[in-house]
Amino acid sequence: MIVDVTGIELLPGNNGIDCKGNGEHIDEQGNIIECCCDECDYFMCCLPNTDRDCKSCLDTHCPKNK
Repeated sequence: MIVDVTGIELLPGNNGIDCKGNGEHIDEQGNIIECCCDECDYFMCCLPNTDRDCKSCLDTHCPKNK
């Protein structure tokens, strides 16, 4: 699991759709969770057409690393 400095759990990949830090999710109080993409080390993993390949990722903190 990757946790942002704000405490938001980040899930890279899938064009950012599954990530709670993408600016489209709501917290327990019903507030929109602010977008964390600009500061995220995994931002490039969420973009289509990048050279990143999750199957060859060596980042042990990444939940997609198998």
